[in-house]
Amino acid sequence: MSAKEFIKNQVERFNSQITPEQFTELSESENSLIILEIPLKDYTLTEIARIVESNNAHVMALSVMPITGGSLLLVSLKLDVDDLTAVLRSFERFSYNVLYYFMREGEVTDTQKERLDELMYYLDM
Repeated sequence: MSAKEFIKNQVERFNSQITPEQFTELSESENSLIILEIPLKDYTLTEIARIVESNNAHVMALSVMPITGGSLLLVSLKLDVDDLTAVLRSFERFSYNVLYYFMREGEVTDTQKERLDELMYYLDM
């Protein structure tokens, strides 16, 4: 299986309609997907979990596939957060290569909502 096929398979599994048989495999708390490309020598599951959990997220599912003769790994993470922004920034800070990410919806805080409402009010004047 090539890297493109792996990514496509993970995205299709994540976005597809769930049949009753698949219901037991997936959790409703899986809200986002990240696919990382990591050199085999740098792969440490504990560090990846630490980065995710330091941003108040949890790994709900994990898939790993070796590519290019086993020197690189594709790591697919399904997380329980709606907004991946903080997690993605942390992966960038620790020099991880994020190949793909998907969020069901972005998180809007009350302060952001208030500011957006104020902006829309002034634009309507």
